[in-house]
Parts: sequence; C-alpha cells; structure tokens
Amino acid sequence: MTTDRKQAMHVEAGKSFSTAEADENERRWNEEKIGRKNLDLTNHYDKTRMKLNFEIGPDGKIHPLGYQEKPLEVRLQERLDALGWKPFKSDSKIQPNCCAKFIFGGNHDRTLEMAFGNQTVSLEKNADNSHLHRCEEIEHWAKDVYDWCVRRYGQENVVGFQVHLDESSPHIHALIVPVGVRLKSGRKCVMWSAKFGKDRFEYGKILKDMHTSLYEDVGSKYGLERGDSIDGRNVQHLNKREYIRKLTKEAKQAEKAVKGLQSMMRHLESKIFSYSRQLEEAEKELVSGRITLDRYEAQKADIQKLIAEYQAKLEDKADKLNEKEQELERLTNDAIKVHSVLQPFRNYKVDFTLPQITEKVPLFGTDKWVERQNRYIAKQFTEIIRKIESLYKSDAVRQVDAAQRNVLADYGEFYRLKRENQTLSEINQELESELNTLLGQLAVPSIRNIIFAVADALIGGQPVPISSGGGGNSDSDLRWDGRRPDDEDEAYRRRCLLHASRIVKSERNGYRRRR
Repeated sequence: MTTDRKQAMHVEAGKSFSTAEADENERRWNEEKIGRKNLDLTNHYDKTRMKLNFEIGPDGKIHPLGYQEKPLEVRLQERLDALGWKPFKSDSKIQPNCCAKFIFGGNHDRTLEMAFGNQTVSLEKNADNSHLHRCEEIEHWAKDVYDWCVRRYGQENVVGFQVHLDESSPHIHALIVPVGVRLKSGRKCVMWSAKFGKDRFEYGKILKDMHTSLYEDVGSKYGLERGDSIDGRNVQHLNKREYIRKLTKEAKQAEKAVKGLQSMMRHLESKIFSYSRQLEEAEKELVSGRITLDRYEAQKADIQKLIAEYQAKLEDKADKLNEKEQELERLTNDAIKVHSVLQPFRNYKVDFTLPQITEKVPLFGTDKWVERQNRYIAKQFTEIIRKIESLYKSDAVRQVDAAQRNVLADYGEFYRLKRENQTLSEINQELESELNTLLGQLAVPSIRNIIFAVADALIGGQPVPISSGGGGNSDSDLRWDGRRPDDEDEAYRRRCLLHASRIVKSERNGYRRRR
C-alpha cells in the first residue's frame, strides 16, 4: 500500500441548504447550465459520464441519481419539520446549524480505479468518455460508507447520499441531520453539539474518532489509509483571490525568515572572526613571552571550542537559509503564475527537409528551369511557414480562451464578494441599530434597571411574561427559545441582555399605542 493512498472526509456545518446546492448534488441541470458551470476554471463536469452517477436511497439500495420525486432541499425540510426544528427568526442573519454536509473521497488514482477499473478515462474538458461503464467496486465502497453513516446518525437522518463519477475524482456527497435528545424533556431534536461537540476542542476529538472509525470500517477494505484529521479547524477551498492573499502572506513570512537567518549568519561570522583574532593575539603573546605555554594552550582550547560551536551553528543556519530561499523562490513563482493567466508561447520545433533541386540543369531553356525550381522551393517554404503559423495560431486561441474564462471567473467572484459585502453591511447596520437602542435605554436609570432585571431572569432560566406581542407566539420577534446547547456562557449572557432590551422596547411601544 502506498503512503499517499489516503481516504478523505470533509464535514461542513450547514445553517441552511439551498435549491442550488440540491440541484448540484442531484444534477438537476440542463445543457446550458452545465456549460455555464464549466466556464469556471475550477469546475470539470463531464456530460458523457453523468449517466454513471448514482445515489443510495432510504431503502439502502442503489438508484440512478435524482430518482426521487421530491428534491433534496424539500426532503431536508420535511425531516427538520418532523423534529420540530425552527430557526430563530425568519429574517435573522444568525441561525443555528441544522445539517452536516459531508464529502467522502480518497486518493485520486485509487478512486478512479474503483469506479472504472482498467478503462481509459480522459480528464480533459469536453472529452468523450461515453464508452465507460461503472464498476461494482465503487458501488460496494459507496454502500459501505452509507452503512457507516447510518450507524452513526440513523437511517432516517441521512437525507441525501449522492455519488458523483463525472468530475475529476469520484466522491460522495452526504446530507445528514444531527439529532440529539433534550435532557429535560427527553425529546429528540436537531442538535449539532450532540454529534459534533459543543466547542472546537470536542469537535477535534470527535473528528479524529470519525477518521479512525471510517478507516477501520471502510477505508481498510479498499486499500485507503486513514485520513488526516483537522483539529477543530474549518477546512475551506480557497478561491483565486484568497489563494493570492495566502501566497503573498507566506512569501512575506519566508522573506522575513530569510532576512532573519542572514542577520544571524552575519552575527555568527563576526563572532568566529573575533575569536580567530583572539587566537592570533594569544599566539603573538606566547612568542613574545608575555604568557606561558600552559596558559596559551588553555586559551587556545577554550577559543577553538567556541569557534567550533559557532561554526556548527553557522552551518545549521546556512542549511535553513538555503531551504527558506528555495521556499521563497517557489512561493514567488507560484504568485507570478496565479497572477498571470497568459503563459509564454511554446517554442515549437518543426521537422522539415530543406528544399533541394530535383532536376538536372538542361542545356537549353535554363530560364524556365530556374523559374520552375524557384516555384517548387517557394511552395515548400510556404507549406513550412503555414504549418508553424497554424501552431502559433492555435496557441493564441488557447491563450485568448484562458483569458476569457479567467475574466468570467473574476466577474463571478466580484459579484460573490459584492453580495457578501452587502450581507455583512446589513448585519452591521442591524447590530449598530440594536447597540444604539441598548445604549439609549441604558442611559435612562429606570429603564436600565428593568433591562438588567429581565436579563437576570432570562439568564436564570425564569419565564418573562410579554404583554405586547407575547413571547409564546412562534411568529413573534420576541420568541425566546432559552439557552441553546452550543451557547457559551459569555455569548448567552450577551444574548439575554439584547433580548431584554427588545422586550423593554416592545413594552414601551405597546404602552404608547395604548395611550
């Protein structure tokens, strides 16, 4: 077994699941949509392999992808409704986790082998792979992963389980609802912390156990080694801008390390030079008779020991400097490549035979003979030039196509960042409004006392009656669900204080209307 044949598992917490995500998982796309998706340089959806995709249904059997009548997002909502899950507010920017989005995969070559065996697969865009058929091994692997999910989370909570064979590497998408039991009522409910921990520390330990369990139950059967767990960190795929920022940051760190090592080496070299001068001075003093031989030998041994120590440190720093300089060069080259879409034209080498005279010189009519030979030679040179021209034209078309795709990718990324900025601005305005309201209320002693009293009651778990708009109404902005399983103490106290402010504001508005 090779050391790089690892299994892969990625888990992402989901606060919602959109129709677009569901359509992608179930490939509910038309030809035009597939074409638009493939304009993104990072996407590779092979239309000729889409017929090989499949999913495992609630019955635990293999079915064609998208065979279920109800879309994936509808099935998720039905499961959430059955568990009594409700978001905090319909327009709230902050929501609890309601699902876990899994991606299972593994070593590229091994998963392709499981899916297609010894068949030849072309991973070029727009390649024709219609000759391929699906091998049973990929189905067995998917079934084992499905059984593993069912054992951990329950069959009814595995809402979707799709296997994609139409991208670069075969992989699985699983949509799972994490379910726990409330301590007081004993009722089952959606509870992220019950399956993935209350904090990053617990999540890291659970993730390690998941990798180990998946390897023992599934990966080991298919020649896949245990994957590397990420201790409580959210692994994200970087887009182009984030990747550029990451490379730039790493390059600056490497450059700083190089300068630091160069400075340390200069310091060590100066120390070695200084001790070498001291050794020379000791030799002069011995020759002049100012010190005895014993004292000279003692000084010489001490100085040589120090020089040897500094020399060893210098050699170590030189090795580290060489490594950092190579790392800096690699990062710099990577940054240049990712900034530049257009690559240098290839230096084509065209094999051809030099034109030669094919006829003997006649005794008469040499002018026509020369003209005929010139036409023949010109024709051969024209063919060679056209061949070279064709190669460079193809290269130019490739460059233009790459530039256009990059512009489209940047355009899409620009609008994604624009939408993200708009969302963050709205959240910021909402928080700023709540903060200003809270500060205004706290400035009035009587209102401040009421807010603190209500907040203390909420923190202590005591019910707070609401006379205008009621806390029991599920549609009310003031509906209070109490402490969430994943609430930390400080966050919970802040939430109680803000909710108390809203209650007091609502009460005062209701009082004014009654007047």
